[in-house]
Amino acid sequence: MEELLKHLTEVSIRQQQIMEHMASRQGDAERELAAHRTPLPDPRVQAVQLMPRMTAHDDVEMYMQMFEATAIREAWPEDEWARLLAPLLTGEAQRAYFTMTAERSRDYEEVKKEILSRVGLSPICAAQQFHDWAYRARQPARAQAAELTRLAHHWLLTGGPSAHKVAERVVIDRLLRALPRALRQAAGMRNPTDLDELVEAIELAEAAQHREVGERAPPFPRRVVQERRSPEGTQRPVSRPAVPGPQDEPMPTEPPRSPGRIWLAGCSVHNPPPEAPRAEVHINGRPFIALLDSGSGVSLIQPTVLPPRTGSRARLAITCVHGDTRHVPARRVTITATPGSWPVEVGILKDLPVPVLLGRDWPGFDQLLTSSTQPASRAGDRRRRRSARRPRRRPALL
Repeated sequence: MEELLKHLTEVSIRQQQIMEHMASRQGDAERELAAHRTPLPDPRVQAVQLMPRMTAHDDVEMYMQMFEATAIREAWPEDEWARLLAPLLTGEAQRAYFTMTAERSRDYEEVKKEILSRVGLSPICAAQQFHDWAYRARQPARAQAAELTRLAHHWLLTGGPSAHKVAERVVIDRLLRALPRALRQAAGMRNPTDLDELVEAIELAEAAQHREVGERAPPFPRRVVQERRSPEGTQRPVSRPAVPGPQDEPMPTEPPRSPGRIWLAGCSVHNPPPEAPRAEVHINGRPFIALLDSGSGVSLIQPTVLPPRTGSRARLAITCVHGDTRHVPARRVTITATPGSWPVEVGILKDLPVPVLLGRDWPGFDQLLTSSTQPASRAGDRRRRRSARRPRRRPALL
C-alpha cells in the first residue's frame, strides 16, 4: 500500500512539472506572436488619413456617401461613425453638428439628417425642388437626370419607407398643392407625415376659418341720406360750380416737358400694339420673343409653344379691357430671361396674336421692361435744348 501511494505521488509531481513547462512554453509563444503582430490602426487616425477634409466647394451629400463607403470598407464600428465624421466637417455642416445635443450627436443617422436639412436637402425641400425642376438645354441630359433622381430619392426614399409609405407621400404632396392658399399654409405648417394627419389639419383649418367668419363684427351702419323732393311747379336751384383749387402753372421760360411713354393702350389679346416692347425669353429652355404687356396681370402663350399634354384640367380665367372673359387651359412653366428664372402659371390662348405675352405676374417683369424700353435720359434733352438756345453766329462784314 505504501508503494502504491509513493508511486501515485511521483506521478502527480511529474504531471505538475509537465504542466508548468507547458505554461512557460505557451507564455514564450504568446510573447513572440505579440512581437511580430502588426497593431491595428486607430479609426480616428485612419479617418483623417483616408478622408480629405470637407471644403466649401464639396457636395455635402456626395461627401457623406464617400464617408459611408470608406467606413464600410475599413470596417469601422458604426456606433463611432458620427465621432469619426465630426473632425472632417466644415462650414454649415460643422455648425449643424455642434448645435445638436450630445445624445443626438452620437447617432450618425441623426447627424446626417440634421446636416442635409441645413443645406436644403430635407424631404420637404427635396419635394419642392423636385416640382420646380426644369430641363436646361445647355447642360448634359445624364447629369440632369441624375440630379432629378437624387431629389426623388431624398423626397420619397428617406428613412427606407415601404411601398405604401412612398405612395402616401405622393398623395400628401398632391393634396397639399391642390388646396387653396390659406388651407395649404395652415396644413403645411403642421408638417403632416401621413394622410390622416393631413386630413385632420385640413379639417381644423376649415373649422377655424368658419369660426372666424362667424365672429366677424357686423359692418358699421351707413348713414342713409334721403333726397328732399321739391314741390311741383318749382325749379330746382342750380348749384354753382365748385371753385378749382390752386394749380402749379409752369413758368414761360421753362422748357416743355417730354411726354411719358405709354405702352399697350389697347388689348393685346385681340391685336398686339406695334410699339410694344419685346424681349427674348426662354420657356422651359426654348427661346422665344415675348411681348411685354404692362397692362396684363397674367402671362399667356400659344398652344404651339409647349408640347401637348393629356390629362391637364387646370383652367385660368382672363378678362381683357373689352370685357371679354375666357376660361383657358393653364400650364406651369419656367420662364427664364435676363433678370432670372421663375416658375409661373400661364394661360394657353389659341388665338393669341404673339407666341408669348409676358405679364406682371412674372417676378422679373419690371426689370425686364426697364431694360427693354431704355427711356432717354433728361441730361441729353437738356443738352439739346441748351444748344438750341445759342444765338446764331453771323459773319462780320468789314
